[in-house]
Amino acid sequence: MRLTQHCRAVFWMAAAAIAHVAHAADLSGEWVGQITGPFDSQYTAQYSHVTLKTTAGKISGTWGAYAVTGSFTGDKLTLSLADASGTAAGTLTGSVSGETFDGKGSVVPARRASAATSTMAPAQPPQDVTWKLMRPAVPPASPQSYNYEPKYFYGIYSAAEPPALHIFPGDTVSTRTMDQARDAAIPRHGNGGDVNVGPFYVEGALPGDTLVVHIVKLRTNKPTGRQGSRFNAHAVTTAYAIAAQYDPNFNGNWNQDQEHNIATLPASPGLPHLTIPMKTMLGCISVAPPGEEQYRGTDLGVFGGNLDYNDNVEGTTLYFPVFHPGALLGMGDAHGAMGDGEVVGTGLETSVDVTFTVDVIKGYATPQVRAETKDYLISFGVSGSVPESIQLATTQLADWMKHDYHLNDSEVALFFGDVLKYDITELVDPHFDVVAKVPKSEVALLNK
Repeated sequence: MRLTQHCRAVFWMAAAAIAHVAHAADLSGEWVGQITGPFDSQYTAQYSHVTLKTTAGKISGTWGAYAVTGSFTGDKLTLSLADASGTAAGTLTGSVSGETFDGKGSVVPARRASAATSTMAPAQPPQDVTWKLMRPAVPPASPQSYNYEPKYFYGIYSAAEPPALHIFPGDTVSTRTMDQARDAAIPRHGNGGDVNVGPFYVEGALPGDTLVVHIVKLRTNKPTGRQGSRFNAHAVTTAYAIAAQYDPNFNGNWNQDQEHNIATLPASPGLPHLTIPMKTMLGCISVAPPGEEQYRGTDLGVFGGNLDYNDNVEGTTLYFPVFHPGALLGMGDAHGAMGDGEVVGTGLETSVDVTFTVDVIKGYATPQVRAETKDYLISFGVSGSVPESIQLATTQLADWMKHDYHLNDSEVALFFGDVLKYDITELVDPHFDVVAKVPKSEVALLNK
């Protein structure tokens, strides 16, 4: 009996030792790290890609931009963080909890440059934090395709909006945007206009990454498109706006012929035979905005949103900076066609069937949205004025040329001086939007 009990004790001690070794081995590989400061919520905590390697109980690796060293003894974990210069940036201690590690520590807040002067802010003392390490979700063996029928739509851009579907890089989603008549009974979250379908949680996307969205297919799914017939005040002079005598009975309901890719306006005295080519586009496409920020569906910003760019069409690829885990991609406000600036406050308002794929570029993001069509590389600039939007769009495009094509400032300036083009995409919503773009035919000649 005593021998049996002794054997059992030895067995459980050995099992515990094996478990500790297994935990140590399990530390190697990819993790998702979360650091939460004293005033953070789940929406303002810092999330990072973490890569660890264990050798004989010693740990090395990276936690976002930090270098990591440390040790793992029993179930206790100690990590030291250092910045790019090698200066100590924090210490984290904790233990294993199920399939995660968590604990407490202190971290020196990252120094930020002043937007006005570009000088670095003074160094701050360490802050007490809590932290967690979680394994990232494991993708299926091959990319998946989903047909998502909306169960609700949402009209507020916010990280608090719950995901409608979890997908992985490489996956394809087919869905549709809202139709006011057909979808009147489907719930809507929030009171903002321009409601969206989604949001779609993209596994592996973390703050500091870029979400890549390729619009594979975009087709109107109704035969009409409604358009306004009065200029927005930002598009004309005050004198014109006051003097204009608009027809209150003007019929702006276009007939859309998807098969022949044309839209026809009901006859009016001055426009008896107006037919235009359709250019089906997504007025809204977005990720969740930074932190706890919330915006109505008509708004736009660094997160995208109501960009109303008439080249966000089938075949276009968009690049979004990621501000929250999963990115939280959404889209809506489809138009059958629209001129630059949305000067009457609408395009040909309609609904569409849309198919898209996603990918993630880890560890790199630009301040605002970028895009690529078959003809152009495109940079968006959203702000409170057209001149500032021009500056933001141009600056981001210049940085893109420097990062990807290794041009210096003089080369970028001269290149833009010859080939740069601007489109004013949005004049009528809470913010203005201007895109700067360069022809890919000219970009192809760089570095050759």
